[in-house]
Amino acid sequence: MDWELIGELQVSDVWQAFNNDVISDTFRITTTITDVVGWETERIRSGAYLRFIYPDPLLSKSRSIYIPVNDSPTIYELPIPKEFKDEGYVIRTPSVRLSSRWVGKINYQQGFAKWKLKLEALI
Repeated sequence: MDWELIGELQVSDVWQAFNNDVISDTFRITTTITDVVGWETERIRSGAYLRFIYPDPLLSKSRSIYIPVNDSPTIYELPIPKEFKDEGYVIRTPSVRLSSRWVGKINYQQGFAKWKLKLEALI
C-alpha cells in the first residue's frame, strides 16, 4: 500500500479545502493535537467534519463525515457516490471544519483546543 499526502490542515471553525484533489476511495487520516495544554484543560475539544466538493456545475458537496481525534492513524472508506461516477465526476476536493455545536457561537481562537488533520489517499 502506498499513501499519497493530500495535505495537512489546522482544523478551524470554517470550511477549508485541501490544495490537492483526490480520486481515491480509501483514506488514512492522522490527527495531531497542537494545543496540548488547551486540550487537557479548559478549551473545547472537537472532532471534525470531512466532506468532498465535486466539480459538477453546482459544485455539489457530499454529506459530512464525522472524524474524531484519535491517537493513531485511521483508515476510512469514502467512495464516490454512484450518481457522480455515472456522470464522470471522479475527481473531488476534500474539505474540513470543526464539528462542535459551539462553532459560530464562541471565539475560535480563544475557545477551541487546536489540532491538525493530515489526509492521505491510497494510490
